[in-house]
Amino acid sequence: MRSLSKLLLTAFSRTARPYLKTYGLLQTVKVFNRSALVWEPGAESVLVLAPHMDDEVIGCGGTLAKHIARGASVTVAFLTDGAAGGVAEPNSSLAASRKREARLALSTLGISHCHFLDGPDGHLMPTPLLTEKLRAILLGGQFDLVYLPFFLEEHPDHRAASPLLLGAVRDTGLAPQCLGYEVWTPLFPNCLVNIDATLEAKRTALMQYRSQLAESDYVHTQFGLNAYRSAAFIGECCRHAEAFCSLPLARYRELYEAYRRP
Repeated sequence: MRSLSKLLLTAFSRTARPYLKTYGLLQTVKVFNRSALVWEPGAESVLVLAPHMDDEVIGCGGTLAKHIARGASVTVAFLTDGAAGGVAEPNSSLAASRKREARLALSTLGISHCHFLDGPDGHLMPTPLLTEKLRAILLGGQFDLVYLPFFLEEHPDHRAASPLLLGAVRDTGLAPQCLGYEVWTPLFPNCLVNIDATLEAKRTALMQYRSQLAESDYVHTQFGLNAYRSAAFIGECCRHAEAFCSLPLARYRELYEAYRRP
């Protein structure tokens, strides 16, 4: 694990520096100056992989709202069907409710394009069927950026998003920039986004997930994490930020494979 950590830090520094600028605390603390930098989302073509309906808002909702404000095209692919969250047995009624909530949440952020891949909630795997579904979306969109849960996430469905993406792009010639986001597991970021201007849009979007919020107060925990991330902006006016691991696809694959090796 120590060698992986060193590899991650080296990769973060080398890949981020060409297009991100050093900022705030990152200018004064040596370890941050080598690894984490600030980025402004633009009008890129964006795909978001969300294992569960709400992950896209929790992990990068404020950033997505900034993309939309700058004219980006954003598509969200929900990987599981949402049928098992908080219940003992998969429930088709719950799945329908969560899809309805997801559409409302995306509409709040200004996002109109989404896909439901309907993988098994709680048992997501990169099956041939799901891989082909995702490959079709990727080939149809020619995306510049793909947001997905970082492969060190605690939840197994979140971790499964990485091999699903890597399998879907294999032999396609596609090479999007990968931005790993955090949901359950804080990551060591090399990319930070100030979301003060879009915080309320993120909050309103998250509030659409009523069935999710009935299980746990994600509003409290998520915005606490976003507030903590603002600590990297000392000397600048930032109250909330989202953090990412931003890597070219080939480098993301390399690090994922290193992580999987015993």
